[in-house]
Amino acid sequence: MNVIGKLRAHRLRPLIHNQKQFYDRDWSPAEIRAWQLDQFNEQWQIIQQNVPYFARLARERSLPERFDSWMQFREELPVVNRDTVQEHGDALANTTSSPDFRRVTGGSTGEPVQIPAWSSEQKYEQRDYWYARDWYGITPADRLFLLWGHSHAFGEGIAGWWKKRKRQLKDWLLGYHRFSAYDMSQEALKAAGEALVEMEPDYVLGYSTALDKWARATQNRRRDYHALNLKAVIATAESYPRADSPGVIEETFGAPVVMEYGTVETGPIAYQAPQEDFQIFWRDYKIEGEKTDLADGAYEIFVTSLYPRCFPLIRYRIGDLVRENPSSPRFDQTLSSILGRCNDYIELEGGRRIHSEAITHAVKDIPAVRAYQVHQRVDGSITMYYVGENQEGLEERAREMITQRFAEVDPELQKIELERVSALEQTPAGKQKRVVREGAERE
Repeated sequence: MNVIGKLRAHRLRPLIHNQKQFYDRDWSPAEIRAWQLDQFNEQWQIIQQNVPYFARLARERSLPERFDSWMQFREELPVVNRDTVQEHGDALANTTSSPDFRRVTGGSTGEPVQIPAWSSEQKYEQRDYWYARDWYGITPADRLFLLWGHSHAFGEGIAGWWKKRKRQLKDWLLGYHRFSAYDMSQEALKAAGEALVEMEPDYVLGYSTALDKWARATQNRRRDYHALNLKAVIATAESYPRADSPGVIEETFGAPVVMEYGTVETGPIAYQAPQEDFQIFWRDYKIEGEKTDLADGAYEIFVTSLYPRCFPLIRYRIGDLVRENPSSPRFDQTLSSILGRCNDYIELEGGRRIHSEAITHAVKDIPAVRAYQVHQRVDGSITMYYVGENQEGLEERAREMITQRFAEVDPELQKIELERVSALEQTPAGKQKRVVREGAERE
């Protein structure tokens, strides 16, 4: 435990305690729904006055100043999706105060969006995930091994150099060790195992697919991993690639495997409790569901934020499916599973695998790329198709920047062709995969 970690744990302790007291109350489903409606109506008073998109909507549709029920809410307010965000941009943000930073995401469908945010929002996110991690005995002072992306490594000149150094300094102060999840080759995963044993962290967090491949590639190190007495291995950012993934990861690392569910736009939405279902952070988010034929008995979920945000989320479509109906009056704020899409990987010459997040991080802040998809063919050739407003395609500077970022991940990625299209390939269910393998499927 380092000094910075102890100070951080001391600072966050009241937030965690407050969250525990709140959720420990004996809430009935009806009481939860009523409390959430009051919270939303409180936010709606501000939103309809200070967020241009919703102010216009309120005038045009004569929306009420307060909603009487969640049914009225669903009937009168439209769903907001990534297309809405890309079309209306900052009109969806509160104009009373400038944003402190932007949440930038490629999304699991490969549609980059940038959402303005206030630093004050992070208090709610920290309150949620540290409260949940406490179920596993994890504290803000614990040492963390991250099998994660390195988007902070992309940058040029002095600004890029400073961005990298700042991230490294923050990680060192917090007791974090960040190991790249982009390269999922056997050699890289074995190196990650060596780094893990050397660091002796308290817990691990990583992309679900990367954790699965890491566990399978280094099962011979089980004895060393078990000796670490890890508090938990936290999987996030995507669904597990296989049904047996949690079991394989737990067997390899000798620690409970837990799923952390959320998005870049929202922050944490739900957390898997020990030996139980996902617990929704319903104090901060209202989740509703709509029956869909994309999967048997599944519901598509929409998220509404219940706390002050620069970019309030109202009926925001995040693209994930669940088994339970969150709009049911009997819904108890737990989910048995998240049927979200699983990120894919690119296979390079010699069998090296590169996580799809590497592509996301390379293009997510390029305004000319509105949506993208990577196609890999049996002969090994790779093309990134993208949708953009510029009919002439990417400007040379943007093309060079993307290619340079690809090369920083792996020199072979420089071979990826960039081609503009009017629309991306979809599955029969109308979804877009990040990576499409043309021809024989690889494992």
